[in-house]
Amino acid sequence: MQSGPEFKPLPPNQRHHEHLSWPHIMPDLESLAMEAPESLPAQLGDADDPRPWLDAYDAGVGSPLELKFLRLFETHGVEVEKKVAVGPEVEGPVISQADFRVAGTKVLIYVDGAAFHAGNRLRRDRAIRKALREGGAAWQVVELTARDLHAPARTMERVLGGGGPLDEVKQ
Repeated sequence: MQSGPEFKPLPPNQRHHEHLSWPHIMPDLESLAMEAPESLPAQLGDADDPRPWLDAYDAGVGSPLELKFLRLFETHGVEVEKKVAVGPEVEGPVISQADFRVAGTKVLIYVDGAAFHAGNRLRRDRAIRKALREGGAAWQVVELTARDLHAPARTMERVLGGGGPLDEVKQ
């Protein structure tokens, strides 16, 4: 008979697996528990990688998509204000926070990411933006999505022109 550690039988509420032998696996589990955790490098596009979000917050914007647009504006020499509180009337209450405002203009830019602008949020956003367009402040509202990054020249024309047919359709 071999001598070794004594193992008590599992209580009846524990599941038994025919291929798992607790006496054989416990030393391995104990050695793993004693080792320091191993950090794995984030893969490009890894959903758990916080760096794109941290970079966005460091730049003063609310998402990695907004950061891409900020960089596009900077590349084209367009100065924007970030996170601008706005309302439909010049001296009226604030009803929204635009992602950007082209400095010195009445052009507001909203960057719509697919995850946050769907269903009830989409309807709410459309109603707010319509109120901004039609209010006394007469804001020009430009709505951008990730697709707009694929056509930077056209996107910049819309931004500098205060919108265009695509934005009017979204009213």
